Amino acid sequence: MSSIFYFAAWTDSGCLLGCDHEHQTVTSAVACITCASGYVIAVEKNVLRTLTDAEEAEFQDAMYGTKAKGKRRLSADSTLTVLITI
Repeated sequence: MSSIFYFAAWTDSGCLLGCDHEHQTVTSAVACITCASGYVIAVEKNVLRTLTDAEEAEFQDAMYGTKAKGKRRLSADSTLTVLITI
């Protein structure tokens, strides 16, 4: 079994909530999102982590039906800017 799985997550009253499933793909985790602020979180070796660029692209496609091509830029003041071309 893979050491990576995904789950649908959202916050409510400052608490991180999510589905109880261990989805094998980002797309299948998206199907469990039940609110507008939902997102997908990766779990690798039992540690939560952000989605990689490829996983984020899969999330955007599953949520919004777009094949977004994003470029991340770090400005001089270390602010992250994500540019998305649709």
